Amino acid sequence: MAGPALKQLHAHRAIHDASLGGAEDHVADMKIMLNKMEHKELAEEMQSFIEYVEQRILTHADSEEEESGLYEETVRNNPDMHDKIQHLTRDHDLMRIMIDKMKEELAKDEVDFQKLVDYSVSIVIVDEIHSRDEEAFLLSE
Repeated sequence: MAGPALKQLHAHRAIHDASLGGAEDHVADMKIMLNKMEHKELAEEMQSFIEYVEQRILTHADSEEEESGLYEETVRNNPDMHDKIQHLTRDHDLMRIMIDKMKEELAKDEVDFQKLVDYSVSIVIVDEIHSRDEEAFLLSE
């Protein structure tokens, strides 16, 4: 069963906003390092961003998707929400895919740091749109 914070708009939005804000801070730092060509520091910041997204954003996503979680409960109570839940789940999948691509890129001998920053920005954008959609579709005051 989904916990109470996942079902309350103000609490759920606070979780989203805190996670999104932290991710945006990482991206801002990455852009500065990229412009300064500080590749060693940038690689470390990229790894920190990946860990942040996995621990804050994707762990939250996992809790929403788990058996008897918010998504399953929503569809069980309102089968018409099935397609919207599928879209929200796809957002999570896209973020997971981008994180995997970032890990692959970081493991290369010659890292394309611009590509990594682009993936990071994309994750933030997907997460922001996803969060607002999720709040609008599933939660009310």
